[in-house]
Amino acid sequence: MGKGVTLPKWLVIAACIIFVGGMVAVGLCVYYLAPPPPGSEVTTDTTSIVTETTTPTDIATTTFRPPGDINYRLPRHFLPLLYTVRLLPIIEEGDFTIFGDVTIDMVCNENTNHIVLHINDMDVHQETIKVSGEGLEGMMVHHTSFDQITQFFTIHLSGELKAGMQLSLSMSYLAKLNDILGGFYRSSYFDVNGNRRYIATTQFQPTDARRAFPCFDEPNFKARFAITLGRKKDMTSISNMPINRTVPHENMPDYEWDIYEESVPMSTYLVAFVISDFVKNPAPNAGETEVAVWSRPGAEEQTRYATNITSTVLEYFEEFFQIPYPLPKQDMIAIPDFGAGAMENWGLITYRETAVLYQPGVSSAQNKQRVAVVIAHELAHQWFGNLVTTDWWDLLWLNEGFATYLEFKGVDRVEPEMKMEQQYLNDAIHYVMQLDGLNSSHPMIMPANNPDEINELFDPIAYEKSGSVLRMMEDFLGLEVLKEGLTNYLNNRTYDTATADVLWEFLGDTATKYSVDLNGLTVKDILDTWSLQKNFPVVKVERNPENYTEITVSQKRFISAQFEGAEEYYWHVPLTFIQDFSNNSSLKRRWLSNSSEPAVYTDIIDEPNSWIICNHKVFGYYRVDYDEINWDLIQVQLQTNHTKIDVMNRAQIVDDALNLASADYLNQTYKRAMDLTSYLKNEFDWLPWETADNNFDRLRNLLSGTEAGALLNDHIRSLALHLYELYDFNEDPMDKHLDLFLRTIAVRIACGTNFAPCVEKAKENFINWSADPDNAELISPNLKPTITCTAMREGDVKEFDFLVRRYNSTNVAAEKDQLLSAMMCTDDIILLRRLLEWSITDGSPIRKQDAVFVYRGMATNQIGKTLALGFIQDNWEQIASYTGGYLTATEWIQSVSRYYNKQSELDELIRLKEEKAPQLGTVRTLDQAIEQVTANVQWLEKHYQTIHNWLRNNSGNPVKN
Repeated sequence: MGKGVTLPKWLVIAACIIFVGGMVAVGLCVYYLAPPPPGSEVTTDTTSIVTETTTPTDIATTTFRPPGDINYRLPRHFLPLLYTVRLLPIIEEGDFTIFGDVTIDMVCNENTNHIVLHINDMDVHQETIKVSGEGLEGMMVHHTSFDQITQFFTIHLSGELKAGMQLSLSMSYLAKLNDILGGFYRSSYFDVNGNRRYIATTQFQPTDARRAFPCFDEPNFKARFAITLGRKKDMTSISNMPINRTVPHENMPDYEWDIYEESVPMSTYLVAFVISDFVKNPAPNAGETEVAVWSRPGAEEQTRYATNITSTVLEYFEEFFQIPYPLPKQDMIAIPDFGAGAMENWGLITYRETAVLYQPGVSSAQNKQRVAVVIAHELAHQWFGNLVTTDWWDLLWLNEGFATYLEFKGVDRVEPEMKMEQQYLNDAIHYVMQLDGLNSSHPMIMPANNPDEINELFDPIAYEKSGSVLRMMEDFLGLEVLKEGLTNYLNNRTYDTATADVLWEFLGDTATKYSVDLNGLTVKDILDTWSLQKNFPVVKVERNPENYTEITVSQKRFISAQFEGAEEYYWHVPLTFIQDFSNNSSLKRRWLSNSSEPAVYTDIIDEPNSWIICNHKVFGYYRVDYDEINWDLIQVQLQTNHTKIDVMNRAQIVDDALNLASADYLNQTYKRAMDLTSYLKNEFDWLPWETADNNFDRLRNLLSGTEAGALLNDHIRSLALHLYELYDFNEDPMDKHLDLFLRTIAVRIACGTNFAPCVEKAKENFINWSADPDNAELISPNLKPTITCTAMREGDVKEFDFLVRRYNSTNVAAEKDQLLSAMMCTDDIILLRRLLEWSITDGSPIRKQDAVFVYRGMATNQIGKTLALGFIQDNWEQIASYTGGYLTATEWIQSVSRYYNKQSELDELIRLKEEKAPQLGTVRTLDQAIEQVTANVQWLEKHYQTIHNWLRNNSGNPVKN
């Protein structure tokens, strides 16, 4: 296996000398911004050290701290009031220096003789550090120290500051416009003439504002910000607030200063600025709020969808919260290199291009939906997260959970045809239950101390699980009660921070006002069982065989791989029961208490000989198991007339049955589950099929290369044949949104299971399109992923080279994603290795932000998934250097290993964890990967024969290739 390029030591030293020489030249150009070099520089060493500098003698000493728990939280000696920040980044090839000045107005909370704040990867000019204020005449900086582990910069003073004093701290510094997609960093694109153009942009959440300016970089240190940005005259700048005025640069005739209006109080992670040559694309105003979407030149047309929907969504949230959007403008910008999907910076939302740009005819319906969802998510944050912010990162779920819950409501306002209620079940609930079913999952409220632990919190638990629990809360409180409680909470904590208990109090007061039945519990009582415990319950509903009108309901902790001695958890579960979906009055509500004691109900079942469904429209975040009689009744109903059961509950039944079977909760394990899903041969709705397809994909990957795997392909193909015959490849302009999705499933299953007519048609489509790739009429953007993957799987280097050429030439980021995924469908080891090398190589076709997609794609490639793990191990240090940390490597391992099913693969992961753990700030991601593979290995041992036997006996007459 090829390794990454390693530079010889002499070349590194020479490069450093050249770089330093360039820095000196730039420093002479802007001398007044760059005072003489300080006595000590911030290094990038990762050992636990404190560097101290005494200004008068300019002597630096290094103190090694003993091992042990490290406190990463700032002391509360000061409260910042106003940051005045002036930044001038040099944005030129070979010189990406940032010259900065900051003044922080603050109040002293307690007597102290030192000031502690954050910096990272910057060089503070010691002699420029000044402390001023009434009564502080003669106050001197005695010396400074920097702790590279906590990133604490401590300014030791010559005297004591008294509680209640107001003061200003100012300093100048040098930083760098890095390329690790964090802090104040550089991005680039190629213009129509093939010239590389650089921009400067930001990503501060969660702990990278300290890379741009010295600050109290924790969410509960809210302050106002007065930003000034220096830029070349042929570029523009944008920030959170509008520009107040622009003035010439005093010493650099090609530069100007943009001076911004002072911001509202906000956390440092929400500050943002971009300097670029981008195009402003105005949108309709949202009331008094000016709205615009910025893009690189040449992508203006792709902003049209975003400009059409943004104002409507913004106005919807103003209506929902009954609180006006507080800023005068809302800018949104598509960044070519962006690590996250988007960032909710107040007044300046930054996006990955695929999350805000949409090109009809090239981008798919799924791309369009993603743009709408991400825009709604970020706009919801302007209230939940920005207006009121969580006190610390352990409550991240309050920000992300509410934005996830609300994003679907925002999209539903502008795109009701997308049926976002159904989408939520697939994209959020079913998706996150796969992770939350692991023993190595974690509660919604999760302690986090260091930056690695904080970054690891940005996972599906914070987003999709939290949003699902909030959606459940909407159901048992009532939407209007929830909305009024949220409005009261936001009004009370405006421009401040809060904890979950504060929110529960406001919601509880509103529930009491409207006499909501909470079974004698408080909102806090209920939500604590969901937010302070990991996993979720499986609710068992059992009829009394001697009295069919009596049911017993109990709960048990769901774990996807059960093990002896597992701790039991219990929840306050809001139950809903229904026997007739055409009659809402048949819906019954009850509460199941958080104990092992079952509840017995005699007033739930109206029709003793009919099925009963628990968890109406899947508002509850739990799975449901039934007694054998009820499962039989449900199965008969699905086989005879499945439409009698609501489409969301049909999807629930499919997902619950297959996952309960996998985790050994279902009495007849896979026999019952596979019997139930056989009804799909008559199903024409998207949601149950999407649910089934996701579950079948997992089974196919785990059984790949086995006789049972081949039988499973035959079975799935036979179930979906009616869809393929109905939809084929021919899209109709009158197709609804979910029809497009269902056609995609039909073609994906047919080609993915090697149905010859589908494979031949896909290859024909590919040949026609590759001959004229700019002709969008030759290939459907919705079917392009399947067509290109099939052609690549059946092809060789010729198809691969075409995909690479198209990848490099297309102007649409969404198409790039599709093509990159298709490249990973090859079984050519040389080509797969090339993709892996590109994923960590500067200047390769694959942008740094997209490297993770290589490893996600490799997970479903039987050859690629083995290659990828070895590649990560061989290039561990290079990955850390390239991406800015070891955490990324562990996330890639989790992505690529999710379908490992061999003991040897599990042993390798365990060995890797033992070897690499000392370098990691947290190992939870690796633990989750190991647990998932452990479950896969056990699953194959337990269930292979059962599935094989069922498929052999029940596949009927599968459609042959």
